[in-house]
Amino acid sequence: MVRNHVEPVEVSLGGWKVTEDSVREYLRAAGDTLSAYCQHGLTPPLALAARALGSLLQHMDLPPGAIHSLQEIVTLRPVPFGQHITGTVSLEPVKRRGGMEFLTAGFALKDEAGQDVLGGKTTVLVVDPNSFPTGGQETADRSALSRPGGPAVAGDEVSEEGALTSVVRTITQEQLNAYAQVSGDHNPLHLDPEFAATTQYGGIIAHGMLTLAFISEMMTGAFGMAWLQNGSLRVRFKGAAYLGDRVETRGRVTKEAALSQGRQVGCAVELSNSENGQEL
Repeated sequence: MVRNHVEPVEVSLGGWKVTEDSVREYLRAAGDTLSAYCQHGLTPPLALAARALGSLLQHMDLPPGAIHSLQEIVTLRPVPFGQHITGTVSLEPVKRRGGMEFLTAGFALKDEAGQDVLGGKTTVLVVDPNSFPTGGQETADRSALSRPGGPAVAGDEVSEEGALTSVVRTITQEQLNAYAQVSGDHNPLHLDPEFAATTQYGGIIAHGMLTLAFISEMMTGAFGMAWLQNGSLRVRFKGAAYLGDRVETRGRVTKEAALSQGRQVGCAVELSNSENGQEL
């Protein structure tokens, strides 16, 4: 599929079966050791979204090194182990600005009964390699490569109360290799040091969806079944996590509202480099 379409394009992502083994493999790749998923027999929302994005990338004619820019995920109903999931994607017309192309795709996943289980939107950024100096400038360029943006989830002013327990990870090549296998995202920017050295990043960086998995783990730890059943997430990727970087999630409850059958909680969340404080 070419990316130069001028009208919306509908794409089938095919289907796959979610098993306990496949979920455990995903959790190992993400480094998530929480017991909630297997205890309740439910699939992590980010595991479904990662598989959908991996399938989408395999359908799109993207150059090596395309990067994740924005991600939205909405869980509509929990997905128990054993379900057969199918997906479709609606590709919006490409937007161009300077030496960059923005490709946005809305995705929808259904279970074997035809019920919507997960929806969302992905934006991928394709950068003209001539727009940046390349090679050997990883450290000098890190702050310059950050993209502007606010907190991941809009809410009221964050207070000191309501802080969520952080998740801390160190990025390794072994983890990126494992994550590429479970997600289907084999972008050489995450796997090939020679290629990554020629990009604006100057070296290998982590998958954006992997770093999002750390935030989802934090939310599962804080809210358990509620997050797995109907959580939603909206994020902007502002910077890159490199090999050896120690990254840390942060989250705070910013608002709560009583509903007829429970309560709605809003949080501001972020991931940052714990050594230099850079927001990712």
